[in-house]
Amino acid sequence: MNNKDLFKTIGYVDGNLVEKANTARRTNKRTYAKWVTMAACAALVLGVAIYTSPLKPSLTNSPQISQQTPVSAPTGVRKILNYNGFRYAFVSDGAQFKFTGMKPEKSLGTIDFDINQEIGKNDGGEVVEKDFSSTFAVGGKLYEIPTYPSKFRIAVKVEEYYYLAEIVAKVDDSTMTVKEYLDMSDLNKHAKELQVLNHVGNDVLKKLTDHASVESFIDGLYNAKTADLSNKEYEAIAEAQSQGKSYQLKFNLKDGTYMGMYIIPELKVVSMGDAYYHLPDTFFEQSGDLFSGLKQEVLPLY
Repeated sequence: MNNKDLFKTIGYVDGNLVEKANTARRTNKRTYAKWVTMAACAALVLGVAIYTSPLKPSLTNSPQISQQTPVSAPTGVRKILNYNGFRYAFVSDGAQFKFTGMKPEKSLGTIDFDINQEIGKNDGGEVVEKDFSSTFAVGGKLYEIPTYPSKFRIAVKVEEYYYLAEIVAKVDDSTMTVKEYLDMSDLNKHAKELQVLNHVGNDVLKKLTDHASVESFIDGLYNAKTADLSNKEYEAIAEAQSQGKSYQLKFNLKDGTYMGMYIIPELKVVSMGDAYYHLPDTFFEQSGDLFSGLKQEVLPLY
């Protein structure tokens, strides 16, 4: 397993990455499943939008979404599903959510397959995962969320309970450009505020509340290029995270939820979904003041 595989397995995050990787090598334990995670890592998956209690609605017809169960500790297997050629991660490790207002009604199909049991090979001998397969909530029904792009977020209903999933990658692991990702999220339309938080997300360091400034920041993200990182670059990212140089970008949305990314200004990289992107110098020339003077505690290594 190289550094890229390790980052994919645990969700690309966590300041404990180096020590946990060393521990994994010392104990010589490997897991067959492609998306197995290490304990305490999945809760910080990069680029996956985290859902919070709803804010005051700005659109009367927008569904409001509130979390009904606390974020659960990762149990080992990353909760993901495949739909329409894309891979989605369950928000908050599969926590339950409740819709108020407009509830999901348009059905997109049913999760028929367990990923761990339904992996096969295509004509080229490559491992493939079936559409409508999942590691969680197998048998659940997929629904389009009203007023939000179905390609980006999906509601999953099992009995009377709802779960939320958000796109993180393509099933075939082919490149997803930053334009594809941002266009699918329709972030410019839905974002109302941007906050810069420390890496673990419990301290707001700076924020943008002016709509024009938030829109300009998002426009700047469109100039990022997909990063084909080397092992050395992954190690640099892990080191930057452990040294307190990685920050969360939290876009508060109009429906009371938020969409998150991670950024390391020093390395000029940003994460969206399960991918990293290089940011150009012009991005920091235009928005560099937002990241100047930021300070956070260095993450401990256990």
